[in-house]
Amino acid sequence: MARLSRLLFPVFPGNGLFHVYGPGARAGGADISGLAGGSLLVGGFDHLELSTLQGRVDVNVALEEWDPAPAEASCGGWEETASATVFLRGQVIVSGNIPGRSVRHQLLGGSGPYRADVYARQRRAVAERYDQLLQRYRDPHSVEFRIAEQGLRGRAEFLIRLWPAVAHDGPRPAGDVRFPTAISG
Repeated sequence: MARLSRLLFPVFPGNGLFHVYGPGARAGGADISGLAGGSLLVGGFDHLELSTLQGRVDVNVALEEWDPAPAEASCGGWEETASATVFLRGQVIVSGNIPGRSVRHQLLGGSGPYRADVYARQRRAVAERYDQLLQRYRDPHSVEFRIAEQGLRGRAEFLIRLWPAVAHDGPRPAGDVRFPTAISG
């Protein structure tokens, strides 16, 4: 079991959601109603949508690529978990649908189906605290509210672990094309 890469970055969730998808996928393509009731994750063939339960506070995201699947015991201390399979075309993009704030990562495993395990902590606590701030200050544009809101930034955390859903034993056959591929001639 080997972790191939790990990225840490903040994401500003647009409308309480952020997206994981590959090039060519329609970001935000999942059925939003699937996240009703506080669900952590809903996905389609080539995209995932994750709910933060609030839409105005940055969350911290760790994105890991593994080959092969990581051991379950290596990921303790998380409050919530969800899993899905997603088709990625050689890259993964994590975005809150805010222009210029997406993170793009080249996948060493190439193009194909990936297993995604998603872990979260402090998601509900941050949403409850944000609601308390709204009740206390009433005006979300006031200086006092903005100062209090800053204390919530980065407290909700997400871990997204990706690995190829199809195991590759030995070298890849000559006909197995990995995205992106350039052919000239």
